[in-house]
Formats: sequence, C-alpha cells, structure tokens
Amino acid sequence: MDDKRFFSRVGFSYFMMVVLTAVVQFVLSLVLAFAAPQAAGLPITSWLLSMVPLYLVGIPVCAKLMQRLPKMQFYQNEMRPGQWIRTLCICIFVMYVGNIIGNIVSALLAQGTGLDQSFELGDLMSQGSPWLTLIFSVILAPVMEELIFRKVLIDRTIVYGDKAAVVLSGLLFGIFQGNLHQFFYAFGLGCVFAYVYIRTGKLKYTISLHMVVNMLGGFLSTLLLQQLNYSAWDTSNPYTYVDMMFNHVGAVLALVVLEVGMVIMGIAGLIFFLRSVKKLEWRSGEFEKPFREMAGAMFGNPGMILFLLSGIGLFVMNML
Repeated sequence: MDDKRFFSRVGFSYFMMVVLTAVVQFVLSLVLAFAAPQAAGLPITSWLLSMVPLYLVGIPVCAKLMQRLPKMQFYQNEMRPGQWIRTLCICIFVMYVGNIIGNIVSALLAQGTGLDQSFELGDLMSQGSPWLTLIFSVILAPVMEELIFRKVLIDRTIVYGDKAAVVLSGLLFGIFQGNLHQFFYAFGLGCVFAYVYIRTGKLKYTISLHMVVNMLGGFLSTLLLQQLNYSAWDTSNPYTYVDMMFNHVGAVLALVVLEVGMVIMGIAGLIFFLRSVKKLEWRSGEFEKPFREMAGAMFGNPGMILFLLSGIGLFVMNML
C-alpha cells in the first residue's frame, strides 16, 4: 500500500466514525421524539444521545476499519510520578493557551458573522446532575478517546515518524471536537498525549492525564457553579449578589482555590514546557519523508479530505 492509500484509509476510517455517529444520533432523536417525547429534554437523554452512538457504533467501526492497516509494537517505558505531574502542568498550560486562542477566534467570528459560537458540551455539562458529567466526561470519554486517537491511530502511523504521528493525532482529535472553540486546546492536548504515548507505549498515562484535565477543566468548576446556583443570581442588585456570596461561602472559596491552583499549575507548566521543549526526542520512522511530501501524502487523498470536510461541516453546523 502506497503512502496516499495508507492515509486515505486512515481518513476514511475516522470519517466513517463521524458520519455513523451523526446518523445514529439523528435516528435515535427521531425515535425518541415519537416514542418518548417527555424524555427528549432530560439531561441523561442528551448525554446518551451524544455519547452512546459514538461509543457503541462510531468508535468500534473506526477501530475495525483501522485494523486493516499494519501496526507497530511499542517498547514499554515507565513514567515517574514527577514526570507525570510535570506533564499535567504542561497540559494545563496548553489548555489555557488553547482556550485563549479559541475564545479570540470565536469572538472574531461571532462579531463578523453574528453566528453563535457556543458549543453543546459546555451547555450539557452545566445542566442536570454533575455525576453524569463525571461518568461521561471524566471517566468514559478519556478512555474511549485515548483508545481511538492515540493507540489505534499512533500504532499504525508511527512508521512515518514521531512528528507525523503526533501532529496527525492532535489534528484529528481537535477536528473531531466539532467546533472551533474546542479545536485549539484539543489539538494541543492531543499532541501532548500523543507524545506521552509514543515515549511510554502505555495508554494508562494518557488516560489518567486526560481524566484529570477533564476533571479540573470541567467537572469540578461545573459542580461548584451548580452549588452556587450561579445562573439564577440577580446580579442587577449588588446587595443580593453579596448576600448570595456569603450564603455560599464554602463553594466560593473552593472555586477560588481551584482557579488559583489551576493558574499556578499553568505557570508551572509554562516553565516546564520551556525547559523540556529542547529535550524532546523525535525518532524517525521507516517511511518518514520530507515535510512537503509528507503533508501531501497525509492530506492529499480522498479519505482524509472526506474527514476534513466532515469536520468543517460540524464546525458550520455548530455555528448555525
């Protein structure tokens, strides 16, 4: 199999994951609308419609299609606790930078087009039981996403070199999020997770990092804001605002500690990143090629073009 056919298979596999997930979600939504319309607006229903088609249909089909490509066996290396903590701090730093870029791009697009740049996952996490967020976003999502975007993908693309595997893993992971706001930090985190997997050969490290990032970046803040009942505050009255603050002083302090801790970790992550960036080890692959030739092989093929178009379609649909 030549290079373009190889990457076309990769792109087509992930394209099928996106398409099948969307089709099953649409069909299930129609069935629910007719069979149980009272359940359509429940948070648990929204979570199940978002995640079950992906986990039970999209990802298994993608993994099955990818099995037709040869895979490599990685050497197993341990990650020391100190290395894991430093990597987590780098992840927090990358997340902050990606969020800033995403917010700027989203704001510019919203200003120029008048389209809504909010994303569904944020709305989903802010409603209903926070334990649904814990189950789906903190536990299940990291396991399934690391399996399909790290192990399944990198085991097969590593023959083109570490850099190609890391960039492709981060790019596909970012595009899969389906909106520009999440794309930038997901791409950065995807690259970090990919590098960790390549250097260790163990998915447990990327899964644990992914879980903690999702917990710190989404679950804990959502849980505390729900305890504050922040959306119901009448901020037009400063006295009511202060009264609500004192009535929820524990949650307020916890939220402050969380945010300060995240900022400290982000600053530490910047320092660790600057210290380690020159020490990164990039190994060549058996089929590695010069940049232009590699980019042409990776993206100048029908399968990858279909996946990229499906990602752009998701971006546009989320804006409308």
